Amino acid sequence: MSQAAIIINVSNQAHTHANGLSGQWTVLPKKETEDFAVLVVFPTPETQDIGEGKSTTHWLKARPLALDIVGMRSSAAAHGFGDTGTKEKWGLAVCEAEPDLPKELIAAIEEEMAYLSKKRPRYAYERDEETKAMCVLDISAESVQQKKRELSKRVEELRAEFVAECRRLVQKKEVQKAKRAMQVEDQRLIAEGDRMWASEKERPNINELHRNACQRLGQERPWCYTPLQLVDCPGCGAKIKENIITCPSCGGLLEEELEVLRGLSRGARAAAMYPNRLQEQPVGTAARK
Repeated sequence: MSQAAIIINVSNQAHTHANGLSGQWTVLPKKETEDFAVLVVFPTPETQDIGEGKSTTHWLKARPLALDIVGMRSSAAAHGFGDTGTKEKWGLAVCEAEPDLPKELIAAIEEEMAYLSKKRPRYAYERDEETKAMCVLDISAESVQQKKRELSKRVEELRAEFVAECRRLVQKKEVQKAKRAMQVEDQRLIAEGDRMWASEKERPNINELHRNACQRLGQERPWCYTPLQLVDCPGCGAKIKENIITCPSCGGLLEEELEVLRGLSRGARAAAMYPNRLQEQPVGTAARK
């Protein structure tokens, strides 16, 4: 069974899973230009000796490992009373698709494994005179090292092509479901942070989980400070926010925004300059042009 599993991450935070059997896995955060990041969990090849100088390769399933990484088979990710252990609440999800590895990729992996098994590395130890550190050197023949690099590069290229194909298999509904789950958890964390802030004793318990949730939803809280990029007002020199029409200190119009206002109608110009004043108008009152 040479089927891979696909994990997506719709958050801007990386998540790491590690244990003694499967090693360490990191689901990278999504970039600003993409909806989700992808981690493809490959099946693990296992070579078994069947006697008479022959061997066979078994491929261990990838989906059980993917479920462990997302925390769907344990409560290791739980961090509160009544909280589930799955990391789906943090924007991770295991997709339905389980694509088969291309035959070309399987052949490349098995060829590399067979060559490494025959040409085991030869090492020598040497102390670096400058750092005094003990270094390990590969003293295999240059032709052997070159062959290893070629096989490794081939596998890496085929893996990259397969990962790109796996990304196209992610369904839109899976991305939306992951985003909804993360939003619900972010709202819960913000409410939890507010409750902790109300008690002096519990304030130290507010952590990065609460602050990250607050930032993702664009919320402002006294326990989550988000620094703003400020610029100097050309009129009075006060520190002001970018992309505003008037300076709150001197009331002066900014030159760059003034050019935009000249192209607006009277009503739209008033709405841009005095948004709060228009909000106070009675229902049904329209701004005159």
